[in-house]
Amino acid sequence: MADEDKIPTSLIGLLSRIIPEYYTRASQDALFLYAGTPASDPELSKAKAVVACLRATNTHSSFPINVLGVILDDFMEKDAKDTRSWGQTTPSEQEIALEKCKADIRETLGREGFSYVKGGAIVKAGTSSTLSLFENVKKHGLSTVEIEITRALAQIEEDPHAAAHYAGNVLEAAIKVYLDHKNILFTDKDTLSPLWKLASDAMGLNSEDWDDKDLKLIGSGLNNIVTGIMYIRNRKSAAHGRSSGQAKIYVIKPRHARLAIHSAHTVAAYLIELT
Repeated sequence: MADEDKIPTSLIGLLSRIIPEYYTRASQDALFLYAGTPASDPELSKAKAVVACLRATNTHSSFPINVLGVILDDFMEKDAKDTRSWGQTTPSEQEIALEKCKADIRETLGREGFSYVKGGAIVKAGTSSTLSLFENVKKHGLSTVEIEITRALAQIEEDPHAAAHYAGNVLEAAIKVYLDHKNILFTDKDTLSPLWKLASDAMGLNSEDWDDKDLKLIGSGLNNIVTGIMYIRNRKSAAHGRSSGQAKIYVIKPRHARLAIHSAHTVAAYLIELT
């Protein structure tokens, strides 16, 4: 396993300070076991147990970063607003402290080349399309798109075929958001190809109508991304059953799934920016 796939030592140290402040020993042990870490020695302090469990995860788990994602999903989605007094509109001291801890985690992840995405996904550096898409999704409250993004990111390492399938779902959901916003009619039976035709026509992305050669290349590239995602989802992803022979031919590795996801997210982010 490459070092970049392990939980960074700096983050282990930070979590050993933060986690014990927000969890009882029982709830900490339950969370870590649920995430998939090895059991901790009950004689250890909470802080030392965090270190021991995460170090053991790096040694024994096939996907340590996924385990970390489950733990951070529980912590990063905590809300301390219920600590406010009745009628209080400003953040409480507990809220400020919690947000500071979350910021420290994000900063440490960033220094190590990672980012946290809502839903428990830890993505590697160079995924600006995903982060941009998530920012727009949160801004517009697009839960259907958010669900598909989370599914795709969560499956990259363990089931890249499923991740490729969800990449297509992200793109399809974003196109439907765009068409809804533009009051362009489509049916539930419309697949990715006709949906993209409706959207690209509305956006004026038919490259054959452009005079500028460079713009024609970009427009053609967007069309090729959608066609490629559609092909992968239909032929190589987990969307359809495959024979043993097809399973040998149509092999998707994590790097292929990651390429499909980031390509889909680039187009989806552009679509949502136009809504």
